[in-house]
Amino acid sequence: MIIGPLAFALAATSGFTAAVSGAWSAAMFRASGLQPGWTDVSNAVRPPAMAGAMMEYSPRDQRFVLFGGWDGSRGLDGTWVFDPANRTWTELHPAVSPIERGDEMLVYDDQADVFVLFGGWHEFSNQTYARLSDTWTFSLATMNWTERHPTVSPSPRSDPQVAYDSVVDVTLLIGGFDGTSYLGDVWSYSLANDSWTARPSSLQPSPRADGRLVYVRGQNRFILFGGNDYNGPNFTYHHLADTWSYSWNSNAWTPLHGFVAPSARDYPVFAVATDDGYALLTSGYGDRVPLNDVWGFRFADNVWVNLTPLQSPPHRYAASGGFDSVNHIFVLFGGVGIGGLLADTWYFVYEPSSASPTGVGPITILGLVAIALVVTTSGLVLIKRHSRKARSGPTRDRDTQSMTSRKH
Repeated sequence: MIIGPLAFALAATSGFTAAVSGAWSAAMFRASGLQPGWTDVSNAVRPPAMAGAMMEYSPRDQRFVLFGGWDGSRGLDGTWVFDPANRTWTELHPAVSPIERGDEMLVYDDQADVFVLFGGWHEFSNQTYARLSDTWTFSLATMNWTERHPTVSPSPRSDPQVAYDSVVDVTLLIGGFDGTSYLGDVWSYSLANDSWTARPSSLQPSPRADGRLVYVRGQNRFILFGGNDYNGPNFTYHHLADTWSYSWNSNAWTPLHGFVAPSARDYPVFAVATDDGYALLTSGYGDRVPLNDVWGFRFADNVWVNLTPLQSPPHRYAASGGFDSVNHIFVLFGGVGIGGLLADTWYFVYEPSSASPTGVGPITILGLVAIALVVTTSGLVLIKRHSRKARSGPTRDRDTQSMTSRKH
């Protein structure tokens, strides 16, 4: 059982009304102060609709920082702060900022009380693209960005899987995409020493991008899920659904096998619900449709549990988010839906006992069927920006309906 409520916030398209499942308990409502189920908490002041931005939470400051992304026509370099207690977005205007980019690394280093950024993709004025390998920090105390200058860095890339280890005080990075190839190398970054260090091991996950990595402090390990690579038939692009555990102390990756797991996908949102023994996963892109299911990964026994409610906000991928450990709220902003880019904010409170314990329930299946029907009958074709040719060279495919292939 999960102890206490979990609040899950999701940024989605405007106008979607809050949905409440009858299974949610009154106790959950009293504990969280929110209506059980989905609650739209959008306000007029907020970032523009976007995808591919990165967002992290500082428990010390009790605020999120969001940077970068893509607004449908260009890469962004905006810095925004979200206060989940007051449900307010504030745009900052630092004197110096990293250049425009999307799908970068962003983590919160709680020992230094700064956010650490690395890499991403940058679009030039002639619509060509470059991967980046610069390292920056951002402080909410000073509202300033500072470029770091480590002597060694990972190769330029976007879309890596990253998480911060608050016990060892390092950021772990695995994989990404360099514009031509998927990467599978593993690196750690120490802000205290301003140094990147490679961490190869005999067994590790296959090269990939756009999966998600979280750190489980109570167990001193990382959990990796999903992503995409070129390992489909004839080296075509395809999604992954594998789960891995990584121990820093032993430098060992362990595949976790279960009978039930989320479907293969990239671009989900995955974050640890601090005191509840779960990491939450939602949304993503898989089997050529955006997703909106909700899953919990239970740390005690390495089991995935389907937590999808009866009603949910619109399907999406390439959203950003994180868990507010002070207010027990998981905040997710933006992404790409069937109709395009999204920009409103939702909170979600759930009770695990009301969730389906095994597999994808009939509601989830009906939702996926509905998505397929909408896509077919409307004639809308989602050309995923990861669409690729063979391994031999880079490609860039434009999606005028939603998110262009700003990276691949």
